[in-house]
Amino acid sequence: MRHCARVAAVRIVVLGALPAACTVFDALGPSGPRAVTFVYAGDSVLSVNQPVPVVVTVLAQGVPLPGQRLRLDIGPDSTRVTLNIAGDSLIPCRAGQASLLIRLLHSSAAGTEVPDTAIALRVTGGAPPGARCP
Repeated sequence: MRHCARVAAVRIVVLGALPAACTVFDALGPSGPRAVTFVYAGDSVLSVNQPVPVVVTVLAQGVPLPGQRLRLDIGPDSTRVTLNIAGDSLIPCRAGQASLLIRLLHSSAAGTEVPDTAIALRVTGGAPPGARCP
């Protein structure tokens, strides 16, 4: 590849990455810690044996932070609801209450105040007595 073509390719890559970098820097500006919030866009009323995708957006003072790693857990009773193996869907198993616990891991959002968030879930429908999640 000729030198001019390599320089042009590098410029394209750098210029393409600038909007994403600017969004992160705007959200994490030097003015101190920024509040982080989680927006859960999935259903909170679930039906037994009907999996539901988990859709969570991370915001720093209202600015989306794409690509953040999240830890998702079910509490206090994972016999009612569990996560699938990939961790991207809820599997309702028995009627009752549970919570989806969301935590931000290893954020590129250094300097943010990171709360843990719990989303209340309610499972409806019947399941055989003693049924448990896989």
